[in-house]
Amino acid sequence: MPMSDTFSPVLHRIDQAVRWRAVHPTEPIPPPYEILTRYSRPPADLVSQSERRLKKLMAAADVKKVPPKVQGRRRNRNEVKPLSGLNVEALLGGDKKKTRISSQNAIPDFRQMINNSDSIDGIRETAQQLGAVIEARIKNSFGDIGYARALEEIRVMREELIELEEPEIYNDFAKDLKRKLLSEQLGGNRKDFWWEFRKSKLGIIDATEEDAKAVCRKHALNRFFKKLPLTEHVSSGL
Repeated sequence: MPMSDTFSPVLHRIDQAVRWRAVHPTEPIPPPYEILTRYSRPPADLVSQSERRLKKLMAAADVKKVPPKVQGRRRNRNEVKPLSGLNVEALLGGDKKKTRISSQNAIPDFRQMINNSDSIDGIRETAQQLGAVIEARIKNSFGDIGYARALEEIRVMREELIELEEPEIYNDFAKDLKRKLLSEQLGGNRKDFWWEFRKSKLGIIDATEEDAKAVCRKHALNRFFKKLPLTEHVSSGL
């Protein structure tokens, strides 16, 4: 196509809609002109001519349909069942279900237990177990030695609960952690960990993150970081 014959379908469609509305203020806007949609789909005659050859090609290449996406317990995580029907996790010895999260292997244990949870109560209990591990790690940390590991565990919990669309569970943990830190219940003055927590942007989940509509951002800022005694170090944002 020559450069002089090119055009912007979007701009012409907007122009069409504006002109139509100016003349017909109450009537519905008609569909786009055929010339605007001509190159958005293959010509009908070519489709009909190539259909027989395409079927032969699909048969020769043994083309199969993609397995349907299964909306499972993870809500917005789509699990695809293998066409072979094999349980790869069972073959690798991953079918043993964990019941407790160990401090030495907290993140893998947490993820495995989350994957095996089939109820909200199970998810909540798993998050509470990881929360207890995190609090113990902060409390027993010599200086800030254990802070990086605790922050990574918090980050994983936050991401997993966002994907599960259960932001309230994380928000409850974060609020309780804040209360314990600022009241010096986790091994004395741990406000330096709170500063690292905020710097890592691990605050409560608001409605702008992954469609989790637990609380609005204004509420998150006003309530979660209200009257924080670290104003000399941090701003009022997340």
